[in-house]
Amino acid sequence: MFKSREISCWYKCEVTVIDNYAEAIALVERIKAAVPIPARPTRQLVNLLRNKGVSLGADPKLEIKDVYYGGDEGGIICDVTPAGMSKEAIICSLTHLRVHPKHPLAGEIRTYQDTRTRRLARSG
Repeated sequence: MFKSREISCWYKCEVTVIDNYAEAIALVERIKAAVPIPARPTRQLVNLLRNKGVSLGADPKLEIKDVYYGGDEGGIICDVTPAGMSKEAIICSLTHLRVHPKHPLAGEIRTYQDTRTRRLARSG
């Protein structure tokens, strides 16, 4: 007959959380209340859009029209589809946009971007 025995396993589990959920949702709500928000794309976003055939001028300007929270993996996601472009939406992370420093939400947005970028770099 088999005798049952209790086996204890101890695992060290480390969960990396990128965003503070409550703060991210609160920022999403403040951005939603302020749209449209003019923004400039980062160089990486400009290159990606040009490679996809999106025509951007020499001084590209976008407008945040709507925002969503994509969870810890996606972060705050923005719809920046230019007017007249109806075939495909352009959705990007808030971290790939630069809001004018004089915008009322610029400080909060920049803090979110810096914090998220730093935490993503640490998480590997």
